[in-house]
Amino acid sequence: MKNKFKIQLFTSVLLLILTASNVFSQTSKSHPNDFQDWFGSTLKVDLPNGWEVQTDYQARFINGINTYNASYLSLGGSKKISKNLDLLTDYRAAFKQKGVYHRVTFGAEATKNISKFDFGLRVLIQNKLQDFNDVLKEDQRIGFWRTRLKIDYEISDFISVYGATEPVMKFNGVHFVDNWRNTLGLKLSIANRTKLNLYYMYRPDYAKATYNRLYQVVGVNLDYKLKLKKSQGHYLIKK
Repeated sequence: MKNKFKIQLFTSVLLLILTASNVFSQTSKSHPNDFQDWFGSTLKVDLPNGWEVQTDYQARFINGINTYNASYLSLGGSKKISKNLDLLTDYRAAFKQKGVYHRVTFGAEATKNISKFDFGLRVLIQNKLQDFNDVLKEDQRIGFWRTRLKIDYEISDFISVYGATEPVMKFNGVHFVDNWRNTLGLKLSIANRTKLNLYYMYRPDYAKATYNRLYQVVGVNLDYKLKLKKSQGHYLIKK
């Protein structure tokens, strides 16, 4: 009965997201707003001694679900150096029509748990290399730094909600803040070790010198997490 309810809830929410995307999608030069859909999956492996590795895939569509824009593949890891502090690193390749965009990230995240609330403050430094397909166009290197404040609240073992705000600053950019990501999300436990992450992002963009843009994103991500333990020289999956 519980599994049937989860399937019905998942189907209803997904249909609502896709309907909303197609209704509100508009893009033009005179109205520089875009409604986007991001679909992805994540595999996390929790290792002994505070290590964790993670791989992600994401496909992004602009103009609602009508136009495919790019695919993103990433591989990252983290190391817990204290109860409330993790060091982070990540490499991401973005495959777009103009070429391949490489990004390397280093940072740290401080976390604090209070009752059913989880608070997180993350700081990242990123270096992006744009490798264009056009041989006449020089590759570009761009640097960013970003800070994210995130709050998670566990409603039950099945449902949790979260909110996050994250300004993204570009070194030598047009404005101090290049773009600002504000996110509200809902996570549903749909199977063992598996969660469905549904979110909405309101993302003002200030990268242009003469006008600002606004991106509104509806995303669906499937999160799968494994926990490994070491026993007698072998790694075993925790139940």
